[in-house]
Amino acid sequence: MPSGSQCVTRRAITCAVAGLIIGSLLLTGCVTRHPVPLEAQDEPSIAGFANIRYFPLTDVEPMREAIRQSFLTEGPDSYETLAPGWRRYNYLAISGGGSDGAFGAGILNGWSRKGNRPRFKVVTGVSTGALIAPFAFLGSAHDPEITEAYTTVHPDRIYSIRNLISILWEESVADNQPLKELVNTYITSDLLDEIAVEHAKGRRLYVASTNMDREEPVIWDLGAIASSRDPQRLDLFRSVLVASASIPAIFPPTLVKVQFGDKQYDELHCDGGVFFQSFFIGAIVDLRALVREAHPDYTGRLVQDLYVIRNGSTSPNKKQINRGLRSISERAIATMIKVSGINDLYRLFLSTEHDNIGFYFVSLPADYVMTTDEEFNKEEMNRQYQLGYKLGAEGIPWRRLPPGYVLKDQRTSIAAH
Repeated sequence: MPSGSQCVTRRAITCAVAGLIIGSLLLTGCVTRHPVPLEAQDEPSIAGFANIRYFPLTDVEPMREAIRQSFLTEGPDSYETLAPGWRRYNYLAISGGGSDGAFGAGILNGWSRKGNRPRFKVVTGVSTGALIAPFAFLGSAHDPEITEAYTTVHPDRIYSIRNLISILWEESVADNQPLKELVNTYITSDLLDEIAVEHAKGRRLYVASTNMDREEPVIWDLGAIASSRDPQRLDLFRSVLVASASIPAIFPPTLVKVQFGDKQYDELHCDGGVFFQSFFIGAIVDLRALVREAHPDYTGRLVQDLYVIRNGSTSPNKKQINRGLRSISERAIATMIKVSGINDLYRLFLSTEHDNIGFYFVSLPADYVMTTDEEFNKEEMNRQYQLGYKLGAEGIPWRRLPPGYVLKDQRTSIAAH
């Protein structure tokens, strides 16, 4: 029998399926909570905080105004001055991918070693990308934290598997208390103070979670949270990161306390990857229009580039799949997650094409072969980190088109680029 630190990918999915089937047959109860009433789910606020989160599917205007303000208050740290009359904004989106985040960590650190890593106007992250995003936002000075977190970690520092019987009354296959402790180690008040300084300069740091009650993604403004004087800012910041990385059914969801009227309720938040593996604010608002609106006197050349780090592969992974509930479920779920990430690349590419923004993405090379299916395997993570570092230091092989996308005017595919 596998030990408690065995592969979460295979056993967790198997246990989750078995637990759901058995649980549905036995009509098990659920964990007690105080959900927001259905008629009030668009209204609750988080006591002590204002303008810290946005709902991109149902109410874009608040986020549009927040980004407009970021251009109004920005300093020269927010962009590059290329030549007289030329200004470039750089954006970074870091995807989900679990322990494949080691690849993205290596890319960032190698990029620093190369010496041409930009200072980003906006950094976004989902799931493991959300955990990396604060350090990527602050710049190369925080590369050591990323290196340590993604090269010294092992499964027991991320989760502990519950026994099969306890799954019947628990809300997840694994307990993510070790992950919470890891987040608490790296996310400190001093780190939030640094983020608040950059936020005041007009730079923005966003991560996404999924509000399971509303069936809607939530984009959190971590810079606004860090800038708050509320004593709960550190707890909320940490909770949002854990929520963004909490795979539903595998890890327990995060309860976010909210206020409606004079009563307190809670919202159920899980992995932002339920909705998207990566996101870019340019797919939500018209960045070019906001720049012109905030700087009406600026008449020079405007250049904007989006860099996407896809933590994982975008290429088919050939295997021989056995017939059986576990093997078929595992393969189907893994494939759906991969395709979700690829679809996000298409969505981001099309939004940049529409707004004349440069699109660049990198993922695990097509010829990369995993040595194990185990999530958070230390040796495999170090392999991915070293590969990412090598690519970053030698010059990242950015791809300009999503996988399989055909340029209709040239009749060529990404494979030719």
